Amino acid sequence: MANVELSFKQGDSLFHRMTPFSKLLLVLSVSFVAIFNTNLYVGIGLFLFCLFFSLFLTGVPFRQYWALGKIIVPFVMILAIVFPFFYGGQATVGSDAIALRTPIKDLSWGALGFGALLGLRFLALALAGLSFAFTTHPTDLVQNLARRGWDYRLVHAPVLGLILFPSFLKLGRELSITQRIRDLGQNTNWLKRKWIRVTHLAFSMLVLGLRNGQTQAMALDIRGYGAYKTRTFMREVPKHRAGEIFAWVFFVLSIIYLIYQFNPATMQWNIAS
Repeated sequence: MANVELSFKQGDSLFHRMTPFSKLLLVLSVSFVAIFNTNLYVGIGLFLFCLFFSLFLTGVPFRQYWALGKIIVPFVMILAIVFPFFYGGQATVGSDAIALRTPIKDLSWGALGFGALLGLRFLALALAGLSFAFTTHPTDLVQNLARRGWDYRLVHAPVLGLILFPSFLKLGRELSITQRIRDLGQNTNWLKRKWIRVTHLAFSMLVLGLRNGQTQAMALDIRGYGAYKTRTFMREVPKHRAGEIFAWVFFVLSIIYLIYQFNPATMQWNIAS
């Protein structure tokens, strides 16, 4: 398993000083535009926008993004290569002129643009999500959303996942190394050996992950987490007025854009049919 780390990075960048809610609002806005956008040029602009604030506004080195990017990029390339064969005029990404002839299907410029649009979409989502994870402390997120009136149980559930995710990956690496040392399934063929290792790995990680989550939940209950609204507020949440305004402006612009370009006949899943 790849040695990756998805956790909060201490810093004093613009993104670090923004409130967790404003960053969450920005990520949701990027997600809305990326998922529902059907214009290639907007997809390119959104990707460049996410790349800019990830590299220059978060203070996180590029190698931290690339550590996970090495896993994400191959997946994105597969989407960009395979999905043009399923293109049916879902997006305004090019002409109907044939650009590439293959034994399976002749691909138009529109089909190739559709594949590129999907790739840009997932890259933008990945950059926005990583920027949020690298610059948002889980404690700050719980505290900020709880003060806005959110139920602490709903807030803590995804935050607990962010806290335990790095430990979950480390656990998977350790189990995988143990399997290779013991040569699990050595008396079977290559394919069956892989299947045995994957099933044992998935079951072990599921059981140990549930145990870790249960232990965390019991610890919170014992300490009276959420019994009093200020009991678990442990530090001051960062505030940045300009960042808050920026997030709300981008959110409003994203909604306006989606309303402007919405057309059921050209959505990827063709809502009109």
